[in-house]
Amino acid sequence: MVAVLEAAQRHGFLGPGPVEAHIDHALGLAALIATPPRAALDLGSGAGVPGLVLALHWPASRWILLDAGARRTALLTQAVSALRLADRVDVLCARAEDAGRDPGLRGSCDLVTARSFGPPAVTAECAAPFLRVGGVVAVTEPPGNEPRWPIEGLAVLGLTLGPRSESPHVQQLIATAQCPDRYPRRVGMPAKRPLF
Repeated sequence: MVAVLEAAQRHGFLGPGPVEAHIDHALGLAALIATPPRAALDLGSGAGVPGLVLALHWPASRWILLDAGARRTALLTQAVSALRLADRVDVLCARAEDAGRDPGLRGSCDLVTARSFGPPAVTAECAAPFLRVGGVVAVTEPPGNEPRWPIEGLAVLGLTLGPRSESPHVQQLIATAQCPDRYPRRVGMPAKRPLF
């Protein structure tokens, strides 16, 4: 795993610092999830953190590593092969707004992870369509306690606030209802006209 992430770091797909710290952060996120997911999606997977780390950690789970960048998904495909995960980890090169409208993906996941994907409104709108009712979005958060997730805005997407952890900084959002069919909006709209 370390060699795979070091290769991603050399390509600029993973932030600086020891890759072990990125792995530890992902495993810290795993400790917050009460039940290992059967099906999960890593939103804006980049180097595959936390998706690849969690796929190795939960050997019974199936994963989709979603990223819009062709170079990143090519490297992710190589990483999945090198880690011998191809039987249960798929790499998808697509925009989240488009993938969230795919009937095969919509409402299919117990867990969606998001690390450095975008502002709260964009992350929530792009993640919610993938969740089953009762599923969880686990978003890596910056330090601090400023409110970033308005309850009214989340409710529009069928989400509510779940637990927040300080170490690592993770906010959980829980799907209390299926995301309405009108979301996600077309590519670029969640950022151009955020819901909250």
